[in-house]
Amino acid sequence: MRNCPANDKAPASTAHRGRLSMDTRCVPFVKGADLPQAAPQRGRHAVSRAASLSSALILTIGLCGLSTAQSSASAQPSESAQPSDSAQPSDSAQPSDSAQRPDAQIDELDVTSRKQSALDAEAISLSDTPDAEPSVGGKTSIVVGLAARDAPVYEGSKKSKVSPFPYIDIHGLFHDRVFISDIRGFGVNIVDQGAFRAGMAFNYGGGRTSSDSPRLRGLRDISSAASVAGFMTYSVKPFAFEFKVQRELGSQPGTEVQLGASLGMAPNPRWHVSVGTQLNWHDAKFNQKFFGVTPAEAAQATASGNLLTAYDPKSSLGTVGVTATSVYAMTEHWGLVTRFGFRDLIGSAVKNSPLTERTFGVDFAVGAIYKF
Repeated sequence: MRNCPANDKAPASTAHRGRLSMDTRCVPFVKGADLPQAAPQRGRHAVSRAASLSSALILTIGLCGLSTAQSSASAQPSESAQPSDSAQPSDSAQPSDSAQRPDAQIDELDVTSRKQSALDAEAISLSDTPDAEPSVGGKTSIVVGLAARDAPVYEGSKKSKVSPFPYIDIHGLFHDRVFISDIRGFGVNIVDQGAFRAGMAFNYGGGRTSSDSPRLRGLRDISSAASVAGFMTYSVKPFAFEFKVQRELGSQPGTEVQLGASLGMAPNPRWHVSVGTQLNWHDAKFNQKFFGVTPAEAAQATASGNLLTAYDPKSSLGTVGVTATSVYAMTEHWGLVTRFGFRDLIGSAVKNSPLTERTFGVDFAVGAIYKF
């Protein structure tokens, strides 16, 4: 490098963001003359660098904004994929799914509840507290069935026989005011306050013949007779209570009072069970009809080889019993029914009758029902 004269300044580099220039020419230096020229040159370099940095920053922000916009666009469905407003049904024309689901759930629960109540009703109806059956929500229920029943030929007999046991039960008529059943008869719920009911029922009771058992040989037959009953029931799930007074009509009328209670349970949705207990009281005419022996009958029976003495019973307690009924729904319409009952003669007037061979009796029935 050449030495510059004293009046010259040091060589100035002509390089800008590159390699240093090899031009080492001396620049004349005049006192106070070059300072103003050097300052603008440095200012131009600062402005150029700031402009470059600003451009880079703006470019970076722009690229980031473009990337974010593309990401949002890819996450949302395109307008062409969405149905137009004209293609979508209006709110008034079609309810939304959220509005449909609760209604469907309510309907399903209502149907299920009615089915469960219907099974409870049949289980109780086949027991000895039939008038305490639950309501099925005002819907008409029709059930028919047929079973084979093994039971004593009469109360107090040691002989039993198997006989067909037809069954029909229609309830829910006229908003659950009327029922028809071969067990309960034709009845009307005059008072229906939900848990409490009161009404009347008309039925047709069975009789017996002297050929049913050797113990009855020589006695007159007891024909079937109509009966009328008044009842009151009170239900608090799973319990039901009933008080009933029944009067048999015809040539040999009699009165029977029954107090009953039942417990209903469902081990599973298809299987419903009812367990009931009953206590009966008979007036003197009722006991005379079924447990008494007149002097003429005693003489005729003795002449037929059936030694009997005359007996005139008074009013007393009749029987106490326990009945268990099971209804199993095999399908929506078909069901399997079983019934087991135990009855014991507890009143002195019926226990001491010459017709009473055994104080307790067991009956069993099994069959099928069909629900329309």
